[in-house]
Amino acid sequence: MDDINIIDLIEQFINKINILKKLKGICIITIAMDKLASCSCFIFNYDTKEMLKHYPQRYETNNPIYKTINNKNFTINLVINLPLFTENGKHSGIDEDVNCYPFCCKNCKKTTNNKLSNEIEFDNFINKKNSSKYLFNITKKIQFGPLIFKKNYSLKNNNIKEEDDSENIYKINSFKILTCSVHNTYYSINLQTSNETYNYHHAKGQNETFYGPIILDILKETLI
Repeated sequence: MDDINIIDLIEQFINKINILKKLKGICIITIAMDKLASCSCFIFNYDTKEMLKHYPQRYETNNPIYKTINNKNFTINLVINLPLFTENGKHSGIDEDVNCYPFCCKNCKKTTNNKLSNEIEFDNFINKKNSSKYLFNITKKIQFGPLIFKKNYSLKNNNIKEEDDSENIYKINSFKILTCSVHNTYYSINLQTSNETYNYHHAKGQNETFYGPIILDILKETLI
């Protein structure tokens, strides 16, 4: 589906489930199914009918709307008419260290010192040590600038491998933020699992577009 058709589908879905908001300007809708910690996020400029890769500014992300249609339970966050943004941030231009991929170099630092119960999972991934049962969803951006990538990785026997995107992967409530002052880069790391998990937290608004054919088909079915 092209951008115009996807945005039209979202608008029809919103009208079908009687959300009393008229789409306008920059819009972000996050849709989760049956309280699962798996969700899809659509970020778009309604006025120009253009899908956007991300929205780099903060916004109110947790005003859930609960709807049931065709025996499917939806948790929805929708914001409209967000301010337009300019991506002013730029890469420093300094070469990145390919041996540190998916990070730019060894200078990436955690933004907080708070220790999580599964802190070792993040440390092992960052240092390419051991193996993990989790997948690591990495979002790389230039600080206050463009989105570079959003990808999934596994850690097996001290090796990091890029994995395919999937709508059947579930977030758990565990993440880390890293930044690099040398390259002006920003990374968010989310732990994910293939096992179904239930978590209201991940139905809140997101900052990167992510969706696939499964959610598009579900939205189409609601219109029948």
